[in-house]
Amino acid sequence: MKRSAILKLVLGCYVALALNGQTHAADKIKFEADPPQRLDVRYRLFKTENMWNFLELDTQTGRLWQIQFTVDKDSDRVKLPINSNQLAPEGKNGRFTLYPTNNMWNFILVDQDNGRIWQAQFSVGDASTDIFPILSDEDFQPLLDNLPKKPK
Repeated sequence: MKRSAILKLVLGCYVALALNGQTHAADKIKFEADPPQRLDVRYRLFKTENMWNFLELDTQTGRLWQIQFTVDKDSDRVKLPINSNQLAPEGKNGRFTLYPTNNMWNFILVDQDNGRIWQAQFSVGDASTDIFPILSDEDFQPLLDNLPKKPK
């Protein structure tokens, strides 16, 4: 086989592999976004990596529930509160949203109006479900201002 034919064959294989990788990445993006959801609604459902659990978010108040389902007819299907406190009593639809993290049990809950954020954690079979505020430097400033001053 001629050298130019071998180069063309190698180049063709390289292009095919590169395109194949792009196709899979596009399929993954499409899969993770399915089903499409309206962003201006009060309640949204978010997939988790645990195949038996979804998270339901009240996008107006920041309340959050774990939705657990099963295919076993004798098992319970439950909606458990993760956060039952209203984070914004007078919110609007779409104010809050969730972002997945690399840890399948944790999401980031964001107030899109003022930038406050929380770690939302859920679990199966124990009580480690809750939300935890993620503080910013602005949250610490009042504490720093009230520290005793060092004498000069």
